[in-house]
Amino acid sequence: MLSRRTIRNGAVGAVVGSVLGFVPLVLLVAPLLGGGVAGYLERDGARGGAVAGIVAGALMAAFTALVTAVVTAVRFGALPLPSPGVPLAGLAVAAALSLFASLGQVLVAAVGGGLGGILEADRRRTAAREPLAGDGRSRSWARVAGSLLVGLVTFGVVAVALTAALDPLIWPSLLVSLPVGFVAGVAVAVLTNHYLARAAAGRLDWRPVAAGAVAVVVVFGLLVGGLSLLGEQRRLESAESTYQYEVTVAADETLENATFYVPVPTENGSSRLGERFVENPQYDRYTPAVRGYDPDPDSVNFSYELVDTERGRMLAISADRIAVEKVYYREAGNETMGWYERIPAAEYDPDDPDMGVQNDGSFTFTVTLVADESVDTADPFDDEPLLAPGADRTAVDCRTGRSATHRCFEYDGQVYADYEANETATVYVSAQLDGRNEWFSGGWSGNEYREWSRVELRGPQSGWVLTDGELEVGSGNYRN
Repeated sequence: MLSRRTIRNGAVGAVVGSVLGFVPLVLLVAPLLGGGVAGYLERDGARGGAVAGIVAGALMAAFTALVTAVVTAVRFGALPLPSPGVPLAGLAVAAALSLFASLGQVLVAAVGGGLGGILEADRRRTAAREPLAGDGRSRSWARVAGSLLVGLVTFGVVAVALTAALDPLIWPSLLVSLPVGFVAGVAVAVLTNHYLARAAAGRLDWRPVAAGAVAVVVVFGLLVGGLSLLGEQRRLESAESTYQYEVTVAADETLENATFYVPVPTENGSSRLGERFVENPQYDRYTPAVRGYDPDPDSVNFSYELVDTERGRMLAISADRIAVEKVYYREAGNETMGWYERIPAAEYDPDDPDMGVQNDGSFTFTVTLVADESVDTADPFDDEPLLAPGADRTAVDCRTGRSATHRCFEYDGQVYADYEANETATVYVSAQLDGRNEWFSGGWSGNEYREWSRVELRGPQSGWVLTDGELEVGSGNYRN
């Protein structure tokens, strides 16, 4: 049976832990601190302190469940009880996670309670044995300082080791490693102070203490090693290397008899991405999000072909007609939301900030190819596909992300454009190549090289035009 004192001390610890649960970062270790307060107040050693910590942890878990229920009721209007519209599997998973979190909260609070009980018992014994002045006080402060230093070192080692080991498995791993490291550091500091106090009284056999410490270090090392192996396996399983080739043709007015030759990725005289493009590219057309506009315009019959030109192998994209519709709109809305509604062209006022114009003439074509092995993103010049393998590039400063591997270049490229259009028409043509290596390590990470060739044209065209070419290599994170 629990005494009133134990329940009272547990309640005090629960209040302290619950209040600290609203403090950023401290909330991660609030159960340990709340349980520690309850165990210290219990004044009944490690066992009694642990019981008071369990009471504090149970009350904190109940308070957390109550707050969650109130917030859910306020947010959704009612508790998510089982109904035909609520997936039972999702509720079961949520309930299991909540139960696991509550049990973890109680367990950490019990550890804190036990440590608080040990700390309080050592304080009473020290006060009874050592005078509060002179050499006795010096020895006491030296013991406390040494214990805190050992605890701080333990916190650092455990937090860093777990962060590195859990990084490929959990994101963000610091949410686990920091509280575990704090618990380990506090436990080691309290136990170090406890054993140093016993040693000062001549009542300690260091052999079992040393054996226990070695056992804990060995078990922790095996745990971290096992997690590291699992993390490396996860990293290898999640690793993927891909190439992506994207072509964009965007016009703000209708084009007739349109043909474009754009650079195609080429490596060692071949173009796997170009061949994949000719077979079946992923096609996407931008449609304005305006009420009154038909979001399903007439499709454009594009054709694709690889052609050999005097500028090298290119990708030809052709269409007899690329119909483009301009959509004029004004901003509208009510008290809760806003939207765009279509207006006649005659009502459009370019000086009115609440009015605007969009068009549906932007087309994007994309193909993706999975690489057989890792992409050499830091030095793609010899064996990786490039839009302009033989271009005369000029090294320039990269806009972002400086590193030993990160380099940027500019060059003049060329595209061929042949179409009929009004003199006021604006056409944007671009080709982009991305080579990436990706893996999961504390979230998705990786590295890449990217190349662009783009140009903006005015009026009808018939011939070759210069483009702005850019190449960026070695961007991102590298494991080696």
